[in-house]
Amino acid sequence: MSDAGPPSKPKSVVSVLGEVKPQDGSSWEPNNFAEWEARERLQAFLRVWSQQSDDEREMRSLYAKMIFTLICAEVAFAFLLIVLIGAGILHFEVTLLKVLFPSVLAQVFGLGYLVTRYLFGKQLTPPINEITQRKKSPRS
Repeated sequence: MSDAGPPSKPKSVVSVLGEVKPQDGSSWEPNNFAEWEARERLQAFLRVWSQQSDDEREMRSLYAKMIFTLICAEVAFAFLLIVLIGAGILHFEVTLLKVLFPSVLAQVFGLGYLVTRYLFGKQLTPPINEITQRKKSPRS
């Protein structure tokens, strides 16, 4: 007689059930319509949030490029003006230059501050938070 003993335990769940894939229908099935509806609603919210985040990133990138181009053009114009005045081609009064260059610097630093503060400092808010807040507030 052979002594087989108790059956050995499987090494992993994969060896018993097989590999579970994300789109595999056997990985999860809703028990009722409410569970299915909640899952579909969550997937829709996540798709919308992802699209909204992508759109906001593209918009922020576009605005940053436009503002950077404006700053570069302004600094290049101020540098060209200094070169033309130094070469003796243009003649301006000293009081105008005393006002022009500090204002250009202030504008460059101001635009840089605005870009870093408002364009890149704010976290993206997912629409899921907004929807849950709307549900809590009384409807009029």
